[in-house]
Formats: sequence, structure tokens, C-alpha cells
Amino acid sequence: MKPFIVKPVFMKPMFVKPMFTKPVFLPLAAALMLAATPAAFAASCGEQLVPTQAALDSYINALAAKGPTAPESSGALLSHDPTPEGLAQTEAAIGDGTRPLVVQEALDKARAALATGDEARCLDYLAKARSTLGLK
Repeated sequence: MKPFIVKPVFMKPMFVKPMFTKPVFLPLAAALMLAATPAAFAASCGEQLVPTQAALDSYINALAAKGPTAPESSGALLSHDPTPEGLAQTEAAIGDGTRPLVVQEALDKARAALATGDEARCLDYLAKARSTLGLK
């Protein structure tokens, strides 16, 4: 036997229009979206350094995977982790080119400029690093 359920009259489903479909709110929503757009594209130098360093690390890893090997350094024998600059110098020394070293030096200069508060100089060095690495 089915249970008997009583539904009160005031619980009838009602159609409620969403508030943001009214013509008054559409221009407001569009204006808010347009105002937020420049902030999305104008990332600070510090925010752009991290993905650029990650791209350089990936590039160095790809070079290391396909290129010749080098003997372990004394630091590696002591279980010290290599620095990105050390990896770039090693790749240049074994004939994989100086591109990683040039990019790492530009990133180091960008970090130094950022530390002094010079955002424009930081962005200049970052642009040099990204263009040398082939990034936009």
C-alpha cells in the first residue's frame, strides 16, 4: 500500500524569473566584465616569472634527455640539488648551446629588478628571456 502524502496548496511550484535576465542588468553585467578584462591580461612581472622559469626548466630537461651526458659534479656526489643556473651552465658546457644560460641570466636580472621595485626593468628582462626561449 502506498503512503498518502498531503501537499499543501502553498507549495505549488511557481515560475520565478532570474534577476539577471532583465534588460536593466545586462548592460551592468557587460560593463563589469569589460572592466575586469584588462586586469586579466596585465599580469605583474612576479606572476610571469614562475611560468617562464617552468618553461626554461622544461626546455633544459628536454635538452638533457636528448643530448650527451656529463660526469657528475662534486655537488651531485654530495646529494646537492642542482640550481637552474648550474644546469644551464652544464648544458652550455657539453655543447647544447647557450640559450638556457642566456634565459636564466635574464630571469635572474628580472628577479633582481623586481626586488628593487623596478617593475618596468623586470618586464624588460622577462621579455628578453621569453623571446629567447621562443615564448610570446
